[in-house]
Amino acid sequence: MTTERFNELLNGPLHHPLPMFAISRLALALHDVIEATGQAGEDALEKHCAAREARDGLEDEEDFHG
Repeated sequence: MTTERFNELLNGPLHHPLPMFAISRLALALHDVIEATGQAGEDALEKHCAAREARDGLEDEEDFHG
């Protein structure tokens, strides 16, 4: 999928003017993609979340030590 098409989807059917509903649409879409891609999708999501946690931990530590 091209970046252009991805952005069209984000700004089209996945968009909602209320952030709570936009997040819900994104979460449902992510779940559907994970279901469709099976183990590879699960692994990619786990890897992404682990990296996000690591970055968040580093950012928190940098904020604390300032």
